[in-house]
Amino acid sequence: MNNYHIPVLLQEVLTNLAIKPGELYIDCTLGGGGHSFALIAQGARVLGIDADQDAIDHVLEKRTDEDLVVVRGNFKDITTIAHEAHFELVSGILMDLGVSSHQLDTPSRGFSFQDGPLDMRMDPTLSVTAKDLINGLTEKELVNLFEKFGEEHAARKIARGIVEQRKQSPIQKTHELAELIRRSSFGGQTIHPATRLFQALRIAVNDELFVLETTLPLAFGLLKPGGRLAVISFHSLEDRIVKKTFELLASKGGAKIITDKPIQATEQEVLQNKRSRSAKLRVIERI
Repeated sequence: MNNYHIPVLLQEVLTNLAIKPGELYIDCTLGGGGHSFALIAQGARVLGIDADQDAIDHVLEKRTDEDLVVVRGNFKDITTIAHEAHFELVSGILMDLGVSSHQLDTPSRGFSFQDGPLDMRMDPTLSVTAKDLINGLTEKELVNLFEKFGEEHAARKIARGIVEQRKQSPIQKTHELAELIRRSSFGGQTIHPATRLFQALRIAVNDELFVLETTLPLAFGLLKPGGRLAVISFHSLEDRIVKKTFELLASKGGAKIITDKPIQATEQEVLQNKRSRSAKLRVIERI
């Protein structure tokens, strides 16, 4: 299981969801199943959702009992999926918004800087890929994309470089784009200069921020009184949406924010799994 994906903030999730044996829980982002299997080990019955067939297949191979119900789908459809699986009043919901280790380590998925196609679709049935955006958007549209979803200061210079490059030939591969971005970026960065741009493309391809913003209230609506919604985000754009949504829900009087500040990985966890370093966990309870 850990070879596929290491679940982040695992103990913090279990503690803050306050697992009640025999109760129903939903894992909106099944991934390698690490969080779900840990919930089950504490007596929960879990509905696991994932848009990635690779994740579904992996978890089905590992599943050993009927306490885990697995459904392929996008968590934006959580209300319908929960209804069909008879998980309509639940004690807890988890949303881990990160890209799985398996997706990052599989070059053909196009999420990393390795030699793979410019894809970046969480759900391979989606029609638009990162290659379509890189080769199809205008320079101005690329600038807007990189600034809005990547918070990239060198967006104009990078977009200009992309447009000039594709006049020669389409940009097809992740390593091509990463190298082009490196040449067009400002120096002195502590992370790979393509990191924020790959993030922006992934967000756009999968419409991640809109899906998150619309799904959070739907997920909260499935909780029974005392039930908790836990969300792990990995960059400021996601965390901002989670924080604002939780504050809005609490202001209406039907919710209590459990985490005044987001919970982050310990130094020990970061040493064991560097991808946990940017994870932030926020939790809200229905009252």
